[in-house]
Amino acid sequence: MATIEMELQVRTEIGIASSEQGRVQDLKVLLTVEVADAYSDAAAERGDIALTLDYGRLREIVHEVFAERRYSLLEEVTTTIRERIRKLSHVTSARVAITKHHPWVDVPRLTLTR
Repeated sequence: MATIEMELQVRTEIGIASSEQGRVQDLKVLLTVEVADAYSDAAAERGDIALTLDYGRLREIVHEVFAERRYSLLEEVTTTIRERIRKLSHVTSARVAITKHHPWVDVPRLTLTR
């Protein structure tokens, strides 16, 4: 398996707490996507992106999902992103982690991975 890890920064309003309503937060989105070796090997041999996964498409999916609507739960947005990535050709598995920074005074960061 070829494993692709991509970290993105997103600014969005998300959450159910009153302190999160109407407030834009900086999130870190980490994608871990696996592509079968047959596809990544073929792309390497032929130098043809069409034979494997276009990394730019992963980035586009994340930004499209956040642009579509406001999410209340990390579970909603991670599932939506994960399912869209899993539908791409050549993808064998996908995991999505989203980190909120400073969700509470005593919690410097919180990450949900699905």
